[in-house]
Amino acid sequence: MTQRPAPEFSHVVAVESLEDGETVIDIEADADERAALARRFGLLALDSLTAKVGLTPVDGGLVRVHGTLAAKVTQACVVTLEPVMTRVEGSFERLYGADAPEEAGGLITDADTEESPEPFTHGAVDVGEAVAEQLALELDPFPRAPGAAFDGFSNGSKSVGDDDTGDAGPFAVLARLKEKPE
Repeated sequence: MTQRPAPEFSHVVAVESLEDGETVIDIEADADERAALARRFGLLALDSLTAKVGLTPVDGGLVRVHGTLAAKVTQACVVTLEPVMTRVEGSFERLYGADAPEEAGGLITDADTEESPEPFTHGAVDVGEAVAEQLALELDPFPRAPGAAFDGFSNGSKSVGDDDTGDAGPFAVLARLKEKPE
């Protein structure tokens, strides 16, 4: 079994330390954690990352985790590569259960259940990693700088989508791409 790298933003809460009712914690990434997360997610910068996370023990030895996050990120524009600064906000909810059996390679769940719990890690929940994963889901996959526009693929003297005959269907576009320059 391969060893996973240590999470960049790890904030572990032991399940046995949780009391009845909800436990709420506030977490904030420091400069080193933000730099490591920026590398992990291909960001130009991660200027801030904060989260408020609630953990509630529920029946069956499970723990329900919910939270909100806020971050200031800088991504590269997909058209111009200029820095694009945005504020990211999101919320999440997850259910955690018993430690995953080592010999099985993961938690075995019933496919018919509505929500399968994620496994505890050595009797604990890493809320920092849950926040980091949610941040990745909230990022704009195609950030664009204001006014940035993609004008098409240039193929010599013609651009894909430019056609005198008005025929810009997918096969016509492919045919133009296949043409050899004279």
